[in-house]
Amino acid sequence: MLEIMMGVLILVVMNNWMLMMNSLIFYLIFLLLKIYDEGEYLVKLMMIILSVWLTIMMLMSIKSNMKKFDLYIVFIFMLFSLLLVFYCESMLMFYLGFEMSVIPILLIIFGWGYQPDRLEAGMYMILYTVFFSLPLLIGIFYMTYNYMMKTFLFYFMFMMAFLVKFPMFGLHLWLPRAHVEAPVFGSMILAGVMLKLGGYGIVKISFVMGDLVYFNSYYIIILSVLGGLILSGICFTQSDMKMLVAYSSIVHMSVVLSGLLTLRETGINGGIYLMIGHGLCSSGLFCILGMTYDRTLSRSLYLNKGIMMLMPSCSLWWFLFCSSNLSFPPCLNLPGEILLFISILSWSNSIFIIMGVLGLLSAMYSIYLFSFSQQGMCLNYYNFCSFKIKELLMMFLHWVPLNLLILDLSLMTFY
Repeated sequence: MLEIMMGVLILVVMNNWMLMMNSLIFYLIFLLLKIYDEGEYLVKLMMIILSVWLTIMMLMSIKSNMKKFDLYIVFIFMLFSLLLVFYCESMLMFYLGFEMSVIPILLIIFGWGYQPDRLEAGMYMILYTVFFSLPLLIGIFYMTYNYMMKTFLFYFMFMMAFLVKFPMFGLHLWLPRAHVEAPVFGSMILAGVMLKLGGYGIVKISFVMGDLVYFNSYYIIILSVLGGLILSGICFTQSDMKMLVAYSSIVHMSVVLSGLLTLRETGINGGIYLMIGHGLCSSGLFCILGMTYDRTLSRSLYLNKGIMMLMPSCSLWWFLFCSSNLSFPPCLNLPGEILLFISILSWSNSIFIIMGVLGLLSAMYSIYLFSFSQQGMCLNYYNFCSFKIKELLMMFLHWVPLNLLILDLSLMTFY
């Protein structure tokens, strides 16, 4: 862990972003080769690399008029808390990093948010996450002294913190508010890594209380699938593009939650594939959405029309990320969704109609987002500047690993 932190600190000190990216690539290759033979830690390694990778993308997205030193401190603190979650074996240290990771996001929303409503959004986030995480701390202490308590209350104390972090339907109200008020780099890490802490936590506690999770998750799986179906329909009613992408993240995480709670091999592996793929895809969507907002000064679907006539390169990247969002091959989301659907339908084949409609709607809202924002008559008559090389490199570094990791799924296989 010390090696990782020293490598990141060296990257932050560098002012040249091209040198930063070259150093990062060589550093991650060295890290991968060093612990590749430790098979049980491959999932941890992939989550750590995803966190470091997206942190560097966030550093590249900082504008020149921002207070860079303050952001560097926040990013380092955030990365330290994420590495604490993914690296430590102790449940108490896991909880410490789990709770610490909320503070940098709160500081980013308060300090670099766009609108006055950011205070309300930050309070929503902190109240939801902290209130539902306190039972987890109590459950960890009970587990320390009694090792195992086979009660539904014990299951409830552990699961609520992870369900809010996903977030599950009904506990998701904080996430769209946080996304809308957060700056670009805040939305990137929030969708890229923060939502994956819940999935990683469920995988981690399944070693300790797997039978308790299996026998008490029936209603949560059903509610999560139905919630994903409802939120897929809600996506078509959104006029704010950032709100639409935020709701699409909740829909993807509802499928991941249902697949993980089946505790089948296909479900856990598919959940890991989709979590990593969605981390890169949603981060890329928020990134290109922020670049479009810088040029049009609006996130409305009604005002952002005809971008294809003004910036064809922008429309190309919108197409690539929207197609990845609907799991078009060779995207990493494709094997993840296939395995998750197989796992859920093998758990109960009576919901195959619901799963079919969910898969259809989750593809249609990505097409809806692309077609409404890129085609049509242009309503903004501003002077548009094309993408800079730095911005194109950010898009490239999101899209390439998203479509190359499918070549070797054993890197992320849990079993």
